[in-house]
Amino acid sequence: MTLSPTSPPTETASATPSPTVTASQTPVPTYVTLRGKVIVDQAVCHYGPGAPYLYKYAVIRDSNLEIIARVARGTYIQVQAIGGDNPCWVNPQWMEIQGDLNSVRPMNAEDVQLPWTPYYSQPPTGVSAQRQGNEVTVSWNPVTLKAGDDSEQVPYVIEAWVCQDGNFVFTPLGAWQTQATIVDEPGCQEPSHARLLASEKHGYLPGAEIPWPLAE
Repeated sequence: MTLSPTSPPTETASATPSPTVTASQTPVPTYVTLRGKVIVDQAVCHYGPGAPYLYKYAVIRDSNLEIIARVARGTYIQVQAIGGDNPCWVNPQWMEIQGDLNSVRPMNAEDVQLPWTPYYSQPPTGVSAQRQGNEVTVSWNPVTLKAGDDSEQVPYVIEAWVCQDGNFVFTPLGAWQTQATIVDEPGCQEPSHARLLASEKHGYLPGAEIPWPLAE
């Protein structure tokens, strides 16, 4: 019997591992819930972050509340009963607050959940804006409601993001008539803009964007 020569084992070269690049993570801000006590006999708590928004309920003197959010670029804070689930927006000057409001989660006004009416589907019409210097006057057509649908509160709200004193701020302005004037100055990097809301007793109609004139 003839034996065949055995070939020597072949070595397989192992690949050199490539260095792994780990992406750096952006730190996630940590926000807190604060406590506050009502210091007036009765404070109105609104559906939205400002005085012109529809009334939701009242909070009375010595009520202890959780402060769960603040409106970005504005002043109002979102509160609820401790452990509750029915928040509303109140002026912080009516409360004695424990802690720094800047540590509370900011909420963009665009993200606030307003009550929307199911009975009116059209936004206000005839919306225009004229600038004279640092003042912008907004006008629109009156909204006609069915009998009994008047909220008997401020019927129109202009949600305005404008430049004032070098700061870009959120300023909601209420109007009883079909015209209102807002101060909007030059000097901010972000463009000013605004939206018009009309309300009835069941909630807000769809909003209408306002064609905002640029500051010179």
